[in-house]
Amino acid sequence: MAAARRSALLAFCRSLPHSTEDVKWGADLVFSIGGKMFAAFDKNGKDAKFGCKVAEDDFVAVTSIDGIEPSKYAARFHWISVKDPSVLPEKEAMALLRDSYELIKAKLPAKLQKQLDGGRAKASAKKAGAKKTTKKTSAKASSAKTAAPTKKKAAKKS
Repeated sequence: MAAARRSALLAFCRSLPHSTEDVKWGADLVFSIGGKMFAAFDKNGKDAKFGCKVAEDDFVAVTSIDGIEPSKYAARFHWISVKDPSVLPEKEAMALLRDSYELIKAKLPAKLQKQLDGGRAKASAKKAGAKKTTKKTSAKASSAKTAAPTKKKAAKKS
């Protein structure tokens, strides 16, 4: 039963758009979006124990449930450890993982969020506009360098 539940939660994390999976610190199977972790499982675990981020407003309520604790090293970032997966129905565990994914995704840089959402054309159009502005700025800067020195600059040279 526990192995089946673990498999279901791992499959759920893998199904989230743009999620990546790798092993960190030798023993943790980590799921990320945009290079930022949203869930962690024991790599060799046989049960469905996991850790994830929760909203700041929900942290106290969630960690007050028996079997769910503040994460040992990341509680200050509102990460929890689900030590006893039986305290949550599978759908609620998936909801926690989905919420963690969304919280992490929302904190990614805007440009990366647009890329992940398929907005590459918009981002590259803005980039082209930014290049034009940069050229104008650099043209002004170069003309200012070649202009005659002001009285203050002339006084400093003397």
